[in-house]
Amino acid sequence: MNEDNIYRYAKVYYDEDTPELTWGLHVQVFVEQLEAIDPIIEIPDEFIMIGRASLMLRGLAHALHQSRSCAKAWRPLAEKVLKEEGVI
Repeated sequence: MNEDNIYRYAKVYYDEDTPELTWGLHVQVFVEQLEAIDPIIEIPDEFIMIGRASLMLRGLAHALHQSRSCAKAWRPLAEKVLKEEGVI
């Protein structure tokens, strides 16, 4: 429940992975460091595939020298769905 870890996990899995965020480490090494500080006990299934997709899309974008923020790209769709569901 380390707040900095929660923030960093969310950013790296669902948004972006900048050197400032990942302490300049490769994403896998960075996640291992976070696990050493405060391990994740359980992740809801619905978060696993979206995190994996985000990491894979950003990996492709990095290879093409086109870094992107998945959270910024997906925001309009997420807001639309939340409005339709009456959450916001």
